[in-house]
Amino acid sequence: MLTFDDNLFLKIVAWFFYCPFYIYALIVKFYFSKKRHVTVHAPQQPRVVVVTGASQGIGEGLVEYYCRNCPSCEIIIMISRSKEKLEKVKEQFDTNSQKKLLIYACDVTNSEEMKSILSDIHRTCGQIDILFANAGVSFRQLSENNSFDKAVRDIFKINVSGVINTIMPLIELKAVRQIVIISSQAAYAPVMSPIYGATKQCVLSFGLDLRHMLAKDNIAVNVVSPGPIVTPMLLGSNPRSVSRGVSVNEAARIMADGIRRNQAEIVFPAVTGIFMYLLQSLPTCLAEAIAFHLLVKN
Repeated sequence: MLTFDDNLFLKIVAWFFYCPFYIYALIVKFYFSKKRHVTVHAPQQPRVVVVTGASQGIGEGLVEYYCRNCPSCEIIIMISRSKEKLEKVKEQFDTNSQKKLLIYACDVTNSEEMKSILSDIHRTCGQIDILFANAGVSFRQLSENNSFDKAVRDIFKINVSGVINTIMPLIELKAVRQIVIISSQAAYAPVMSPIYGATKQCVLSFGLDLRHMLAKDNIAVNVVSPGPIVTPMLLGSNPRSVSRGVSVNEAARIMADGIRRNQAEIVFPAVTGIFMYLLQSLPTCLAEAIAFHLLVKN
């Protein structure tokens, strides 16, 4: 299991320089960056919120949060593949809410349909305050009923292309004030969640790039990298992850607080976040050994 052919020497040399450069980066960030970077303010009283993957899990939790905890929010648009599931979510929160809940049944992998829907939302609702690119799926879910080839292709279509299809139409229209991309702590140690982690690495890097690129247009961009959250995606996976999972309601609260403060990346819970950061810093041979031990043991 342990092999030392993964550029171990280069990583040791890199670590030697890592600490002083990291200290230098912190100094630059806290003392000089404010003079060099454009300040973008996140919407403090959002009126229109759009959520993809809104029929269950994190998406449903976000809909509930903005229904119950955001007085300024007037319109919540829910996008998901299943119209039936969207109707159930709408019915659940429509009764006791003064918000206007709109649903659009659409697959985020369909770029033309997403562009049409988002353009329609902009025409009818005006400027979108917060756009959550939340729709995603785990590799485990896809691989249960598909070939390896199809599962790999589909997860990249949904988790990567789906994010691009969700945000690009509104960026082109300059019709959004804040974009929130849902990544995962798996992005830091894909060895714990192969393929899925790779897709989340993509959207994490993409989101952080966009944060800098779109600052000139006064568009805030945030990336959320959660650990285990008790959703249908998590159920059936590692029992230890399920037992340590954060509730959907708590996750939505943490996310809303982070994006209100315009954090570049929102990482929670802390324990799993620290573990994944440490795993990322280890040589591949050690990271693989730890991952193998944990996954086989559980």
